[in-house]
Amino acid sequence: MSICPCGTNISYEKCCALFIEGQAIPATPEQLMRSRYTAFTQANVDYIVQTMREDACAGFNAENTRQWVQQVQWLGLEILQAPPVVDNKGIVEFIASYRQQGQLQNIREVSEFIQEGERWYYTGGQGEAIKQAPRTANKTGRNDPCPCGSGQKYKKCCSL
Repeated sequence: MSICPCGTNISYEKCCALFIEGQAIPATPEQLMRSRYTAFTQANVDYIVQTMREDACAGFNAENTRQWVQQVQWLGLEILQAPPVVDNKGIVEFIASYRQQGQLQNIREVSEFIQEGERWYYTGGQGEAIKQAPRTANKTGRNDPCPCGSGQKYKKCCSL
C-alpha cells in the first residue's frame, strides 16, 4: 500500500482511488480537489475531464494536458482553505508543487466547485504559477574571515 499523493497520509486505496476508480463519489469540494490532484500525478486526464463543468471546459485541451503532466514530477498538495459549502457552491484554495525540467514551481489557486445532484464538479479557478527564486549562495572571498569562526582568513583555513 502506498500513501495517497493528495497529502492526507492515508493509503491511496482508502483515499483517492475510491473516487478515481469510481467506487465512491467525493462528498466535498476538498475531496474532489484532492482526487483531481492525484489524477494529475497519474496523468489520468480522463478523470480530470469527467470532473469538470462550465468555464473549466472552455479551451481545455486534454491531449496538451496529458503531454504536460507526463513531463512533471508532482511534489505535493497543500490545502490552504476549504470553507463550508454555500448554495451547492464551494471553493478550495491550494498550492500544488511540482518540478519541471529541473525547476521547482508552484501553482496557487482558489478553485471553484458546483454540486449537481450528488456530484461535485470543478468549474474554474483564479490562480497563478509561482516560480521559485533561484537559490544563491554567499561566496566567501579568499581574504574574508573564515565562516567557521577561527579568526583566520578563509584562504588559510577552510578553503584548503
